[in-house]
Amino acid sequence: MARRDRGPAAGGTRADPKWARVVSPNVEPKGLRPAPEIAFACPACGREAVASLDGVGSCPHCAAVTRVEISDALKATHVVESCPACGNGLLYVQRDFNQKVGLAVVVAGAVLAPFTPFYSSLFVAGAIDAGLYALLPDVTVCYRCQAHLRGFARNPRHHAFDLHLAEQYHTHDADPASPDPPR
Repeated sequence: MARRDRGPAAGGTRADPKWARVVSPNVEPKGLRPAPEIAFACPACGREAVASLDGVGSCPHCAAVTRVEISDALKATHVVESCPACGNGLLYVQRDFNQKVGLAVVVAGAVLAPFTPFYSSLFVAGAIDAGLYALLPDVTVCYRCQAHLRGFARNPRHHAFDLHLAEQYHTHDADPASPDPPR
């Protein structure tokens, strides 16, 4: 039985295998981005309240309803310029991952290290951590009120956490009504 080649040289079409279709890590397809939400401290009880792009926030703990000002530009472009919860313009970006879980993975790898050949559990923990870092989306966080903005496009002006800026908004000294500090 003769093998028939259906490849491009024989006039046929050959689809690329799934592993060959590479997407740039900086491009996030719109279908994978979660619905935008703003998680902020409830003014009534201090626990986490959540608002969507309509600007109505509700607290699942005390049932308080809070209005958050959402600009038309934010609704249209999904690019965050300032915090909708407090109006602050200084924001940072981090991966949307619970840091306690990440620490638990590393601690488990360290505890198991003496019992695994060549401390391989540390490498496995590192691989798990790197894999989660590559897969999880970014979240924008406000320095002043610690609001988490999920599902929005990344603003290139916002960078990783800066301890110096965070110290300017220390929780004991921060007044939400005060203007942004000088840059």
